[in-house]
Amino acid sequence: MRTTKMLTELCMEVKQISRDIIFIKTELAKLNIHGAGPESQEDNFPIMVPLINEEKFDETEAALREEAVRRKMITRLALVGGTNSENMIRRMLSAAMTNSLACIFNWVGKGEKRAFKDTLIKDCMFAAARQFDRRLTELTFRVGVQKWLRYAPERNGGVPRKK
Repeated sequence: MRTTKMLTELCMEVKQISRDIIFIKTELAKLNIHGAGPESQEDNFPIMVPLINEEKFDETEAALREEAVRRKMITRLALVGGTNSENMIRRMLSAAMTNSLACIFNWVGKGEKRAFKDTLIKDCMFAAARQFDRRLTELTFRVGVQKWLRYAPERNGGVPRKK
């Protein structure tokens, strides 16, 4: 009885992964149809990552208000991949913004920093991470992002945090 339940859950996961692969292949095919090679990437997609400053970040947030741009960003972030959810979250953050930009953020906007939790790029990252791992919770995602943001000043050449 228990084995049957496990097999059913496994089949459901495989079907979901298959749908995700089809979606990603379709998006890649659309990009290729429109001639999106490295030389024309900027023409097809208005967001150039990694984001390097607050101005570029704000421009990206404005662009992500459009559904088509948001879907392309999710696809781009999903292609970053990783060995597990935590690794993928770190890789997406590194691909999306420089360490110097990350230094101005924390999760809730405490102190002089900006809140990352209320951004559209965060929503895109969570959606991309969920494509990778359907069981990923918002809590697990949040903890991964918080940890990455916490150590941004150190990665940017600042003083190491005390352990």
